[in-house]
Amino acid sequence: MEELIGEKETEDKAKNFASLIKGFKNSLLINLIGNLGAGKTTFVRGLIQELGFDEFVKSPTFTIVESYESDNLKVFHFDLYRIEDDRELQAIGVEDYLTEENAITLVEWPEKSKRYFNNPDYIIELNHCDNDEKRLINIIKDLRQ
Repeated sequence: MEELIGEKETEDKAKNFASLIKGFKNSLLINLIGNLGAGKTTFVRGLIQELGFDEFVKSPTFTIVESYESDNLKVFHFDLYRIEDDRELQAIGVEDYLTEENAITLVEWPEKSKRYFNNPDYIIELNHCDNDEKRLINIIKDLRQ
């Protein structure tokens, strides 16, 4: 489903999406696709907040991954924009993140990895419109089914 929305609506859309995936039984992989400034981190911020995390959600552009943990849920937010190849992901222990139980893994720029993040449960596409204030968002569901 595509919608034309602004920044506030992007966070709201993410919160609605979070309510759909709350209570999942397995780990989830969610890839976020879009150009620079399309709203990927804004979407992640709304999603993580709706999942009950109070921490400030920042872009992991320089750290590659930011982790959020509670008693019953882990969220890993990857930003692969600056990586050169999969060796960098191996160096930070990406396999450990991907094998965690009860975890949601959110990946910005998943196409930068040839080996990891290839079989997402969901793809969130965000694109700029002619008016930079608005963006199109498309949520593609349950790709593993």
